[in-house]
Amino acid sequence: MKTRITIFLLLLSSTALCAPPKSYAKHNKGYFFDAGISVGGRFPKNIDPKLIIEAFTTHGYQFSNTFSLGAGLSTYNTETINIYLQLRFNLRNINETRTSYPYISLRGGYSWSTWTGDTWGDDKGPIVDPHIGWSFFTKEANLRWSVFVSPGFYQFNFIPKIGLAFEF
Repeated sequence: MKTRITIFLLLLSSTALCAPPKSYAKHNKGYFFDAGISVGGRFPKNIDPKLIIEAFTTHGYQFSNTFSLGAGLSTYNTETINIYLQLRFNLRNINETRTSYPYISLRGGYSWSTWTGDTWGDDKGPIVDPHIGWSFFTKEANLRWSVFVSPGFYQFNFIPKIGLAFEF
């Protein structure tokens, strides 16, 4: 099952690689895509903490230089399938001369477990995942990437994490 989830996420992320080259110096109106990974810990009540590695991909629409809305899919340690909606606000109006800017985003959705319980999906619940990050543009590689911190909540457990995403 872990292999299937990984292959599925890779196939979703490869759709942006087939697009013709364009400059990612600023966020123009239209389709956007990002993919990334984050690392954190799960701190459930009365249970030892657990390392969490998340892989995610988000697809959506950039309405302006400062606002976008998307839907995404992620997994925690390939033990869950998480579906979410994401609102993102760039805290500066992006232009060609600025190579970095801060942003905030909020992801909210639902999670289903792939491993625990008697049947698939027994362990399920809501996800609230605010991100505070900084987006960078590397001109030499025509690459926009970002780093973020997230004080997330998964099934009412606190999951602080840090991450890296590539934006297309």
